[in-house]
Amino acid sequence: MKRYNSTLIKMTRRLGMAIAALLMLSTMASCSDQDSQAPATGDEAYLNLSFSTASATTSRASRAGEIGKDETPANPTAESDIHSIKVWVFKSGTEENANPIAYKEDTPSAVDGNPVNGNYTLNLRFLRKINGEEIKNIDLYILANSESTNMEEKLEGEDLRSITRADLQKATFDYPFGIKKADGKAETTEVPTEGLPISRAITNIAIAGHVADTEIEAKERAISIPLVRAVSKLHFYFARKAGKEAMTENVKVTRIEIDGNTFPKESYVFPDEEVYATADANKAATSNKYRTPTYVDKPLKLDGVKTTGITEVTDPLTYKRDEKTETAQAYMDRMNKEIGGHDLSYLRDTNKPIKGRIYYQLAEGGSEKFREFTIPSSGTAIRNRELVVYGYFLQGEALCLDVQPIVSDWYDNIAWNYTDKVSIEMERQAGDFGDAVEVHYGIENGGGPAITLKNIDTGDKNWILQCDNPDFAFYVDGKYYDTVSKSDINGNSFTFYVVPKRNKDLAVERNFDTKVFIVLAPDMRNVLFNVGYGKLPGEDFYIKFTQGDDRSGI
Repeated sequence: MKRYNSTLIKMTRRLGMAIAALLMLSTMASCSDQDSQAPATGDEAYLNLSFSTASATTSRASRAGEIGKDETPANPTAESDIHSIKVWVFKSGTEENANPIAYKEDTPSAVDGNPVNGNYTLNLRFLRKINGEEIKNIDLYILANSESTNMEEKLEGEDLRSITRADLQKATFDYPFGIKKADGKAETTEVPTEGLPISRAITNIAIAGHVADTEIEAKERAISIPLVRAVSKLHFYFARKAGKEAMTENVKVTRIEIDGNTFPKESYVFPDEEVYATADANKAATSNKYRTPTYVDKPLKLDGVKTTGITEVTDPLTYKRDEKTETAQAYMDRMNKEIGGHDLSYLRDTNKPIKGRIYYQLAEGGSEKFREFTIPSSGTAIRNRELVVYGYFLQGEALCLDVQPIVSDWYDNIAWNYTDKVSIEMERQAGDFGDAVEVHYGIENGGGPAITLKNIDTGDKNWILQCDNPDFAFYVDGKYYDTVSKSDINGNSFTFYVVPKRNKDLAVERNFDTKVFIVLAPDMRNVLFNVGYGKLPGEDFYIKFTQGDDRSGI
């Protein structure tokens, strides 16, 4: 009886899904077939979705083409190719068994015979009202290059148009980014023809400022979504000290092994859901959904490197990265240009540290030695990360293999793409500012650091520098401003200070602290600018200031 009831429930659920799908298809089926210029009718509306998996040539807010300290661009650019894209739209706040209110899939047209790389915009037509109720917030599940996985096979014929939120949350793939059964080698050592799987799940997007009656109007109100790869990238670099006195002319790496029970047997297609307001970077786009996953017990076996493949350098130690002075981008650029990499593999993400051994010989016919290494996971899945191990051979008695594992953000993914055309460089006076920059009432410029924004490029859009606390203001060129906008300055560079407007009143807690941020008009979206070497206390979107003691009587 229980089995009958369970079966009946499942049949009823599927019948309901089928009916819902038919209803949706009656309103959505022509999304890709309708005249893109035709105005929406009745309760319909347009949204423009702007996706980015950008290459290094794409402008990033506040970076001006430079990737941040712990970030690297995708290399090769095929890692950012978009061959196909699927988008599911859900009403925010609906339960896991909810069906999408809209679905669209698209195959971007090739440009000069090459796939779309880094950025793509998609127009979506959907029902603004359902059962007379206006849709105010939506959740998006976006998947590019699904054909590079066996996700649809594992969904066992589920209709993608009517698939539930729970089905998407639980969707997994196990091929082809794993370990070969035959020889233990990585299944994928180059970007597949269909591209790398790239996805994101973004919730609670307020659409009031984005919906429009036509596609043209919607484009001016685009929703920008940063996408991240659903896999990680692992590779190795090796160098040896040059010269006969170094005695490295016969060293070689014989093989590399990664411990078994490291990589799960399957990975989630989508990372954890993130709220739109805070989904600014791929650092947060990890998959922590694994509870008690099962792992591939077979070790990952990688090829060795012959002596001729190990680059001779004057001093291998100069290729160790100093994180205080060298960005991950600069480091990887230097390594790729001067050292060259080996054993590139694209792998399923894991929530475990990656431990392994590098086996090597110091002399022809000599005994095989090994050195262990560990790439930490910090308790999170390593998705969209570039995992690098640098090993080098020194001379004389110090002849050995020293391993320096690096975890870099595979960060060519951005929140702002060519649609927004945002580029801002930030410089500031040196100093250690703790958890917040301290400023003081009674000092003309507040006593805080001079902060310079230069080479500001927001296209045709106005920008506004502002505080979230009216008790603070800006000091620019001898004048005070409650807000600073594009029209207030000459050129595209200026220096500002943050100043309290009144003395610190212990009885009024609200004037203790403020956040300083930049928005673009008219949609008032925050701009990334507090990043890179000049980063101050706060987050990528804002700088945090606190009011210190009153200095007016000093």
